[in-house]
Amino acid sequence: MAGASNPDHVEPVVSRPSRHRSRGSDTVSPAGSRVGGSSVTLPLSRRERTASLKAGAAPGSVSAGRASSCRSPNLGEQPLRPLVSTSIGSGKASGSGLRSLTATATPTPPTSQGVSIKHLGPGAAEILPLRAGTPFTVSAFQHIGDRKSQEDRFTVVPQLEPSNDGMPCAFFGVFDGTVGDFASESVKDLVIPKLFESPSWQALRQLPPARWGDQDSLVEGALREMYRSVDESLLERCSQSTQHYSTCTSVTLIVVGDMLAVGHLGDSRLIVGREVPGDAAVLIGEQMTVDHKPDQDSERRRIEQCGGMVERLVNHCNKPFIRGGDFTMRKALGEQPMQLQYSRAFGAKDLKIFGLSSIPDVKVLHTAGPDSIRVRFAILASDGLWDVLSAQDAVRTAQQAVSEGASPAQALVARALLDLSQRQAKSDNITAICVHFD
Repeated sequence: MAGASNPDHVEPVVSRPSRHRSRGSDTVSPAGSRVGGSSVTLPLSRRERTASLKAGAAPGSVSAGRASSCRSPNLGEQPLRPLVSTSIGSGKASGSGLRSLTATATPTPPTSQGVSIKHLGPGAAEILPLRAGTPFTVSAFQHIGDRKSQEDRFTVVPQLEPSNDGMPCAFFGVFDGTVGDFASESVKDLVIPKLFESPSWQALRQLPPARWGDQDSLVEGALREMYRSVDESLLERCSQSTQHYSTCTSVTLIVVGDMLAVGHLGDSRLIVGREVPGDAAVLIGEQMTVDHKPDQDSERRRIEQCGGMVERLVNHCNKPFIRGGDFTMRKALGEQPMQLQYSRAFGAKDLKIFGLSSIPDVKVLHTAGPDSIRVRFAILASDGLWDVLSAQDAVRTAQQAVSEGASPAQALVARALLDLSQRQAKSDNITAICVHFD
């Protein structure tokens, strides 16, 4: 959720609700994963997080801590019926109580297995390591950090569509909201329908074996068409709801057979852990996306050509922000125009005319064949994680968690929270998805 600024705005101190403990029951997901024990009640204060993790908590775990007294009656472990797509939107504390954590599902093909979602408290959710008849295991973990609300959203679809040739087909996405959660909440509901509607995806589904060489271009085309269509729909929603600056970053991964197709906007990232040739035990962390920042030459050029500006803000450590050409006029009229720390994103309709772009960077790589790299991990996360961990740190943490039988996604978030606590620094919302390939 980092990235928006109102020069006159000072972030208030988050008030902490009264304490109580909560325990959940043990359940078993349809896929056989165990979910249960003490539910994790979050957020913890930085001091409590440090004490809890130093006291012997496993690298992939966070001990129970401070809980909100505003609890939704349906919080706790909630095994869902078998489904192929799970989109999670976490709640936020308010005077009227906690909005329920939600999950939406697309129709399930006959071969799909269950996804069990563990809700951990305000703004926190988890998918324990899941293997749904695929050549990979996926886990997800989300934490509110020191923010008042959870503006991240994520989508996990281990089996995207039935495949006639037996190739795995999956979709994963992380969406980091700014100026509220309107954009990220909308985008996580739009991505899969818009992907299925795209002409390139429909052509891919009907592709005969003799033309499988066209898969790369069709998947890349489907990603670009999906991003364009999602942004058009979101901008229409923003206009109808007067959400003039609501926006979100995006990082998505489509898996088709041995192909990995990555699309992204903004500063959410995807990294891979690849094997070193000749030594499968050694993994190298490699960043597959490059953050879109307003001061990059090509980004600044586009912004200025559209009448926007790039300004460095002293009260934000001199970081560059995109600002609309009407910024001064709106301030004079008593409005609160926003500025963004990234130059490409979904939404933010009042900055689109000033050069904010929704055209994603897309990269396609293969993990099989003589010239391919052997990928063991793909990690998608919001900037709350990448502000703390390097690509190599993330791969090493995930690898250790797998060797210990822990959730790599949870281990990544716990590692970031511990590092921030030791620095006495505040934590942003953090969401991580870890895909572990065989």
